[in-house]
Amino acid sequence: MSTETEKRSDFIQKIMAGSPRHESEVEEAERSLKEARMAIPTPMLDIVFRSGKVRSLSYAHLDEVEFNPGDTLVLRYITGKTVTIEGRGLARHRQSVRLHRADELKESTEPEPLQDGGDITYIENIHIDEGEKQ
Repeated sequence: MSTETEKRSDFIQKIMAGSPRHESEVEEAERSLKEARMAIPTPMLDIVFRSGKVRSLSYAHLDEVEFNPGDTLVLRYITGKTVTIEGRGLARHRQSVRLHRADELKESTEPEPLQDGGDITYIENIHIDEGEKQ
């Protein structure tokens, strides 16, 4: 009887040592679920220049947003970087940056449309001052 017990325990140990094997449908479903899961976003603001150059700056490092009614928007980062945006109708951009909802700020490639009183947004110039890195 002791031999039978030893055989059985060897058999159980072999079963327990192996990882469980699922049906191929289950394994495929688990892989699909992993791929479909949303990644945790790391919010960044793209600064797109007329030349096509793009700089992505972290919202996590954005310290201050300053808006001047002459339509200048200044973004100050804790790294010492300052982004100055000049244009027209920038109040809407200020609001979306303040709420971390803007995906990009893009220099306009075409001249400003001639409309009076409309809700026109036009970014004429973007300048990034690197400042001193801390």
